[in-house]
Amino acid sequence: MTVRKTAGISAVMLAVSVVLAFAHGGATGIVKERMEAMEEISASMKQIGQMLRGQKPFDASEIVGAAGIIAGHSGDNLTRQFPSESLMPPTEASPLIWEKWEQFSGTANDMETAAMSVADAVQGGADRDQIATAFGRLAQTCKTCHETFRVKK
Repeated sequence: MTVRKTAGISAVMLAVSVVLAFAHGGATGIVKERMEAMEEISASMKQIGQMLRGQKPFDASEIVGAAGIIAGHSGDNLTRQFPSESLMPPTEASPLIWEKWEQFSGTANDMETAAMSVADAVQGGADRDQIATAFGRLAQTCKTCHETFRVKK
C-alpha cells in the first residue's frame, strides 16, 4: 500500500472522529465507554497516519505505542463492550452486531492482529512502505466494521 492510499484512509478516519466527538453527547455506561475507546482508536490511527504521511516526525516508539493502544481496544476487549442490551441512544451500533456476532467478533480479532502487525513491522525494522502496508490492513478492519456494523446516517 502506498503512503498516498494510507493518507486517504487516514483522512476518512479523521473526519469520522470529528463527527463522533459531537455525536457522543449524552452517552452513558457501556455505550459511553465504547465510544471513548473508539475515540482513542481514532486518535491513535490519526497519529500513525500523520507520521506515515510525513505530517509529523516519524517516531517508531510512538507508532508502536499507538498500535498497542489500538490492539488493547480490539479483540475480546472490543467485543466485551457490546453486550446485547447496549443499543440505547446515542449508540451508532447496528443490531447486526448481535445477528452476525461471529463475523463481528472475527473483525475485532482481525483488528487486534493487524494492530500488532503494525507494531511488529516497526520493531522489525520495516521500511515506511512496509509499515504503511500493515497500517492499510489495520485501517481496512476499521472500514469493514464501520460499513457492516454501524448505523448509517
